[in-house]
Amino acid sequence: MLTGKMPSFEELLKPLPIYSPKRWYYEAASLLLRTIGTLSQGIKIGYTHGFDSGMIMNYVYEDTPQGTFYIGKALDRAFLNQITCKAFRSIKEIQKNMIKDYLDQRGGAPTFIADLASGKADYLYDALMETGVDAKILLRDIDESTLKESESIAQKLNLPNEVRYELGSAIDTESLRKIDPKPDLVIEVGLYGIIHDDELIRRHFIELREILNPGAILFNVQTYNPQIELIARALTNRDGERCVWHLRPVELVVKWAEEAGFTEPHTVMDACGVYAVVMMKNQAR
Repeated sequence: MLTGKMPSFEELLKPLPIYSPKRWYYEAASLLLRTIGTLSQGIKIGYTHGFDSGMIMNYVYEDTPQGTFYIGKALDRAFLNQITCKAFRSIKEIQKNMIKDYLDQRGGAPTFIADLASGKADYLYDALMETGVDAKILLRDIDESTLKESESIAQKLNLPNEVRYELGSAIDTESLRKIDPKPDLVIEVGLYGIIHDDELIRRHFIELREILNPGAILFNVQTYNPQIELIARALTNRDGERCVWHLRPVELVVKWAEEAGFTEPHTVMDACGVYAVVMMKNQAR
């Protein structure tokens, strides 16, 4: 396997020269994953829906190897054991616990939670089931199939909470203006890494404060990933393009949130050292 310094985001955006051994390596890896690799259910879902999609996140969370024949299940177990997948599952627990702590601090006060890039949002469902808090929930995502899957899960859980499901982009300003009432907690997890533009995220924090003015915000930041070049050069995103994720120091993203008016960052790193999960308050609320 190729080793060396982790490339920068700018380097990942550029295609490798045709004569580069690294290019041959990643093209061979991509070919292997797209062919034999799709005997693994997880890898098949990734190439079908995108390795940045809610569908693949949901599958990784479940952590149940599936595939065609014995080799498919073996490949799937190897896929689910990758550090990136382990980090996904680790932050799910961290996010659930942070939401539970937030709800406990509310002391039973009426609570409205808006998850703006929700995917299946089972971490939120788990927090609600484990606390028994009667909070109202809005789940928004750009993927209709993921929202339908989430609604089906809520029905199976017999979730007592009032939950609304809406198609919409977390970074669409006009879409944010339609959210009513103003949420007490905004959740945005798994979002910033697929946004390449720093200024867009910085401005988004300002718009969240100005438009929604939530009492608190929960987000995560992918800060490090030894597999980042393999992901960028061998895997595809939901648009069928190279799956390039933007790693950022958590301190930088927290600084943008603080400039927008959020305070008191509480940060927890996942056990793999890949993601930071952050809860911040809005004292002006």
